[in-house]
Amino acid sequence: MTSETQISYTPRMKLPRTGATVLVSIHRLRVVALLLMLILALLLSGCAQKPAQPLTGDALLLGTVIRISISDRGFNKALIDRVFDRIATIEARMSTSTADYDDTELLRVNRAGGEAAVTVSDDTMYVLTEAVRFSRMTEGAFEVSIGPLVQLWGIGTEDARVPAPEELESVLPLVDYREAILDPAARTVYLPRAGMGLDVGGIAKGYAADEAARMLQEAGVTSALLDFGGNILVIGAKPDGSPWRIGVQRPDAQRSAYIGIVAVTDRTVVTSGPYERYFELDGTRYHHILDSSTGYPADAGLTQVTIIAERSIEADALSTACYVMGLDRAFSLVSSLPGVEALFVDDRRNIYMTSGAEGLFSVTDPDYRAIASGTPSAGGAP
Repeated sequence: MTSETQISYTPRMKLPRTGATVLVSIHRLRVVALLLMLILALLLSGCAQKPAQPLTGDALLLGTVIRISISDRGFNKALIDRVFDRIATIEARMSTSTADYDDTELLRVNRAGGEAAVTVSDDTMYVLTEAVRFSRMTEGAFEVSIGPLVQLWGIGTEDARVPAPEELESVLPLVDYREAILDPAARTVYLPRAGMGLDVGGIAKGYAADEAARMLQEAGVTSALLDFGGNILVIGAKPDGSPWRIGVQRPDAQRSAYIGIVAVTDRTVVTSGPYERYFELDGTRYHHILDSSTGYPADAGLTQVTIIAERSIEADALSTACYVMGLDRAFSLVSSLPGVEALFVDDRRNIYMTSGAEGLFSVTDPDYRAIASGTPSAGGAP
């Protein structure tokens, strides 16, 4: 029962003046008092059984609004503040935004291209190692050295523009993850050519979410939801034991419109699409998911990819890579990865699901059609 809910009782009986009747009246008062105490106890018990409100904190970090909601009791805001401090440290080490930072570890790496190796933190080395691994796994569909292209397009900044073809031709040779030299033992990173640039925008948010979940679990949290600007990670189940229900945004609508619901426990759900950061010029929309093989925004027939996995760093990288790869290649890749499932939305509003996603996802938008697992060509899409 909250402090705002108050129960009061004002007696309406008047006590008689004679002795025998007074005893009867006092007895009646005691009965009434006992009944009132019982009612009050029942009311208090009912209030106590109501689920506690989640402990929630918000912060503007990693270029988005991050929200952490802890359902367990016994925790305070100090824990969430410590998590936000950790995320801020990750951002300060790996951001490549010169509008926000004068100096970060990755800015130093990129500025030293062709000149010297740069020592980085364990955080940055781990994320770069994973980024190179996913770059290799996806054959460059996820490309950690895409920095020069990102800077050239400037999507998401006031300087966004369509580069001239000759500009793209001069920059594309600098985009090759295989040239980056990482030395985990010495914690150094070296880019052999000036103009090269590493960018972990497609994976660092996932790492930060994993770190936030680790800290919460080590503190004893068993039920929580972490929203990193659409990258969702849940700890355990909801307080009532049921799975968390995560809405998958409709690609052509606002965040409040969903194509369906993913029901998960202890999983992360990460969605990539062209609707988060983009600009329009002469009726054409240019989004931020760049294809390193062409230099232009990816256009492989998909409008959205959602990855369901145990690690958010993995889901973050794969969602970007799969969007670039297109349906057939992406479906084959995800199907080969243990513990990873996916939803692929094509430009005809078909939703292709890997086998394990079928039991986790339900369509709620009648404009979209779910297609069961199997090769996409066998899925029966018109």
